[in-house]
Amino acid sequence: MDSNHFKTLDLNLLRVFDEVMSERSLTRAAQKLSLTQPAVSNALRRFREAIGDDLIKRKGQEMVPTARALALWPAVRDALRQLQAVMTPSKFVLGEANTTFVLAMADATAVALMPRLVDTINRDAPGISIRVVPLTTRDPRRLLDEEEADMAIGYFPAVFADLTARAQAGETVAFTQQRLYSGEYVCVMRRDHPLATEPLTLAGYCAARHLLVSFSGRPFGFIDESLALLGM
Repeated sequence: MDSNHFKTLDLNLLRVFDEVMSERSLTRAAQKLSLTQPAVSNALRRFREAIGDDLIKRKGQEMVPTARALALWPAVRDALRQLQAVMTPSKFVLGEANTTFVLAMADATAVALMPRLVDTINRDAPGISIRVVPLTTRDPRRLLDEEEADMAIGYFPAVFADLTARAQAGETVAFTQQRLYSGEYVCVMRRDHPLATEPLTLAGYCAARHLLVSFSGRPFGFIDESLALLGM
């Protein structure tokens, strides 16, 4: 590899190479890296192109590393371990921490989560403080990038789709997400509303007037987007 190739090398490819060499299996390496198998295959292909060597060859059901791969692996693994040791923060002791965490979420989400979270903090981490700020966007990555918030809690389908596509393409993804709970929407109306006296249909729902609370100020929400997909 010449110096120009090294300058543009995605260092995440080294992690993929290390796991593939360790596991000798794309499937197991993908599981260890929390990536899809196509994403691991794509990353390995990019590393092959950068190195100019096949690195791994399939022999029957086995994956056999080339001589170049065997020569590279110890150095790559040692470099990754050294980098991890340097960048790993000091151990976080929950009961001794006095950190302030900023969480971005909508008021309805805060109502659902904060009471139990406060009880947990008071019990297990009394020195920790939580500050909640309003979530006014459907893409919180800028908030996290600019450190205006440490975590955003909400429903971000477009963001999840973009992160998944980037991971499958072998790109480095700087964000992680986890499902906390599942919820469902309900339809609320006054007791004497015309729709309250008969089975609620989609046509009847769409014909009625609606109230939308919008933190972003946009005149449409998730329900409108779902209806649009149905041509309603």
